[in-house]
Amino acid sequence: MSRRGKGAKRAAGAPAKHPVLAIIIISVAVIAVAAALAIWFIKPEVYHKYLGIGEHTFTEWHTEKEPTCGESGERYRECVVCGEEERETLSPTGEHDFDGDGVCRECGFDSNGGSLEGVAASDFSVHIIDLGKYAGDSIYIKAAGNDILIDAGSRASSAELICEYLSGYVTDGKLEYVIATHADQDHIAAFAGNSPGKDRTGVLYKYEVGTLIKFDNVESGKADKSTDTSTVYGKFCAAVEYARGRGTAVYTAGQCYRGQGGAQRQYFLDEERTLSMNILYNYYYDHVSSDENNHSVVTLFTKKTSSRTFHWLLTGDLEADGESRLVDYYSGSPAARSEYDVLPEVDFYKAGHHGSGTSSSEKLLSVIKPKCVAASCCAGAPEYTADNANTFPYKVTFEHLLKYTDEIYCTGMAVSLPPIGSGGKFTKKEWEYSPCNGNIVSYLAENSSGGAVKLYCSASAESVLSTEWYKNYRSAA
Repeated sequence: MSRRGKGAKRAAGAPAKHPVLAIIIISVAVIAVAAALAIWFIKPEVYHKYLGIGEHTFTEWHTEKEPTCGESGERYRECVVCGEEERETLSPTGEHDFDGDGVCRECGFDSNGGSLEGVAASDFSVHIIDLGKYAGDSIYIKAAGNDILIDAGSRASSAELICEYLSGYVTDGKLEYVIATHADQDHIAAFAGNSPGKDRTGVLYKYEVGTLIKFDNVESGKADKSTDTSTVYGKFCAAVEYARGRGTAVYTAGQCYRGQGGAQRQYFLDEERTLSMNILYNYYYDHVSSDENNHSVVTLFTKKTSSRTFHWLLTGDLEADGESRLVDYYSGSPAARSEYDVLPEVDFYKAGHHGSGTSSSEKLLSVIKPKCVAASCCAGAPEYTADNANTFPYKVTFEHLLKYTDEIYCTGMAVSLPPIGSGGKFTKKEWEYSPCNGNIVSYLAENSSGGAVKLYCSASAESVLSTEWYKNYRSAA
């Protein structure tokens, strides 16, 4: 056999080649790539719409709410291809329309500021008492001849401080109304105070009380120990019974809201019926929450003047769950509900739960749109956590509040903080206390425009946003 014959045989056993098929495959691939590139350059929105590739093509901005001198505005735009929406908050204009008294005709801002003399002259004022090192609430309200106290925290030893503050305003030894929002120590301890033998220091022992309104439900453990006067709650219950024995009318907030047994949903505080204390709805007046804070009594003070109506909202330690139910309830308008039984935009709001991020939710704030906010706490203190972002007031709380106001105040401030860059953790829960704004008083000042809400602080009058603590541990965190 010749060499040529052997080669021919090996060629016959080799895999068959299909040059035409290869050419077709390559051609189709080239055409596909070319088509893809053509679509990318001619109509790239196809890729953006179906694959999310590429940049948005936005419409012009549409202003949904114009900013004013006192409130933020909002605008939006949307992608014409995929429909994604982008929103932006517009800062307040800051351009007030002042009248002859220096009060803005649009938002009520008073360019003259507040003063202790103004507080004394006012017929209505809300005092957030600075309780010092530990977070807690005690709020005194002067209302047209009525003396009102909401909560008495934060420790039993705070009773002397609170009574001393009250002595500057309560001249007849009587509190017309007392409200205990919920059963936690930092809200009720000073009602009983330190009471060894006959030397009782608590507010309910020192003052005569007309009407006492308290929370409806407590944790089962506290309820079971209501007669144990060795506990904070037990001492509170004993003090309430002492007041009842002296003639105090005692109701729960649920009874007030339902108008049962002589209790009222609304208490007018002046003869003209222009000033009222309103017990607002809370789902947890009638239901039990695993979180004691949700049982908080919610109170709205309303004052009508010749030109407008002013509102002050106090929610105790109500958490986001309770806030959500509050908003949902007032989103409807039953015909039986009075003009005072509402959840309006407010001139002053005491930050829920001392500025905790579990309160002051966006859902609530979007409805009440507070113009001024005060937190009763020692800002930055590691009382409950070593995580700097979650010391009162929380970082997220500022993020929520700043959408509506930059008028944010704190009673106290911690002055021994961890170094910036230390990981934001405290090595031990020790700190030194210093007043921030001190006692914070929101009051109504009369003027030719029908009144204006002013703020007086016993320490700094500057918003907490101007402090080094805020700049270092909140805005820069």
